[in-house]
Amino acid sequence: MAGTPARRYAHTPELLRGSGAGLGPLATRFPYEQRTLLHVLAAQVAERGEADWLVFDGTDRLTFRAAQDGAYRFAAATRAAGLTGANVALLLRNQREFMPAFLGAQAAEGVAAPLNPELRGPLLETILGRCGARILVVRPDLLGVLADAPSLSEVELVLVCGEGGHEEKVHGVEVVALEDWIAPHAPEPPPAFPRPADLAALVFTSGTSGGSKAAMWSHHYLYLSSASVSDALEHTPDDVLSTPLQLCHIAGLQNFANSALHVGCTAHLKSRFSVHTWWDEIATDGATFSMLMGQMAAMILDVVPAAPEHRLRYVYILPQPAGREEFERRYGTTVIWQGWGMTEIFPHVPTKHRLEGVPADTIGPAPSWVDYGVVDEQDRMLAPGELGEMVYRPLLPDAMARGYYGDPVATTKAFRNFMFHTGDLGYYDERGFVHFVMRNQDAIRRRGENISATELENIARRHPGVRDAAAYAVPSELGEHEVKLDVLGADSLNLGELHDWLVRQLPRFMVPRYLERRTEFPRTPSQRVEKYKLAREPLSRAEVREFAPVRRP
Repeated sequence: MAGTPARRYAHTPELLRGSGAGLGPLATRFPYEQRTLLHVLAAQVAERGEADWLVFDGTDRLTFRAAQDGAYRFAAATRAAGLTGANVALLLRNQREFMPAFLGAQAAEGVAAPLNPELRGPLLETILGRCGARILVVRPDLLGVLADAPSLSEVELVLVCGEGGHEEKVHGVEVVALEDWIAPHAPEPPPAFPRPADLAALVFTSGTSGGSKAAMWSHHYLYLSSASVSDALEHTPDDVLSTPLQLCHIAGLQNFANSALHVGCTAHLKSRFSVHTWWDEIATDGATFSMLMGQMAAMILDVVPAAPEHRLRYVYILPQPAGREEFERRYGTTVIWQGWGMTEIFPHVPTKHRLEGVPADTIGPAPSWVDYGVVDEQDRMLAPGELGEMVYRPLLPDAMARGYYGDPVATTKAFRNFMFHTGDLGYYDERGFVHFVMRNQDAIRRRGENISATELENIARRHPGVRDAAAYAVPSELGEHEVKLDVLGADSLNLGELHDWLVRQLPRFMVPRYLERRTEFPRTPSQRVEKYKLAREPLSRAEVREFAPVRRP
């Protein structure tokens, strides 16, 4: 294009070697053959078995020994049911049953697949199918959600946590109380622990480029990424971690639960985030470290004038909130934000030692155990300061996801040319510091959740009055994004009725705040919708309907 400056390329085409930290003492505590979380848990049981590992909502406690006993019972019941090696989906919030089931599936030679508990309708059916789940562990208050889904795909057994009656079957699948299922079995160790290279978990990506994909995590990657967080943050057994972020996401699972497992400290996990009570919870927990998303921090600043007496020395907030300095001054804590990772790889782990005097988009040097770079559309290495796609290549075996379960096409595209393509745009500077600029153009990030525009559009097209749909991000007054959905449909299409229908079909965080009916979409010659043109139009136009946030019990 005339007037566009030519790109500068690196003098040599090779990726760069990371100049940051290497593996720390927790990551290297065990020889490679023992680098699984089941080995870490066994060591913690031997050292501090009766100490609290996880505390849920301040009251429901799980010791290291109780977690191991629950995992071993779950594994024994799985083998007795003839389901050894089964994929186990977890439709749970932050609750006591999560980690015993997560680790129990792995102790039974199977794979754990944590799912977002907000999943609904056809998207829940799709995700169950993508992870190939044969066992589904679910909260009792979500049994109705299962009944409302079109099917449970390949699920053969539903295990319900908690007290209370329930139907004997849902979609023809047997429903059994989890406690009754594991009760007959002794907490004996499995015949053999899994190997580090074995598949341990399927963790779903946000689907910012196409639909959500199940990233395949080996036991070694599950071990290494959480140990690296613990090492970088220099936690000790005296630390107390606390967060409302969920175990179905990397933050709750790796930065808190499994980080605390490596360290031997206690992590407090909340089933819900409350703006008004967050600081009280931090004080009551005696937390020394926490994590929030940027919108959460902005909401707290809006309504909490002062913090109670507390021990919170550091809080990791992504992205850095606009009121970061005010947050620190008002509440007497230190905010850290320099870090970056994805479901597939976590190279830039946060540290309590901030890089000062650098641009706000700096995420720091890559660790010494990866090669990294920024490339153009043909995977040519760009020069320092040139904006392109961030790519990484670990120098250790099983140090990132190994691809997408059941999706060889997506795997080949993302891992082509011996490097993982993040889809994110950034650049590196002369010192080797990486700077993150923006997510993939189809990415929508709302209240800490990444949303797939493609999946939202596909579900909207199922409505009988919708011919086509375009979902995209619009600014939020709290930072990050709100969701806008534009549809092509008949004049008789009622946007209020469409919104009610979407509420029943979608996870709460995916329901659009704004709807608009259009007669046509602007398109490229290849017929791609030019969403950037739609996003430029003001939301104050009469054609745009705004809806209140969805509230669910």
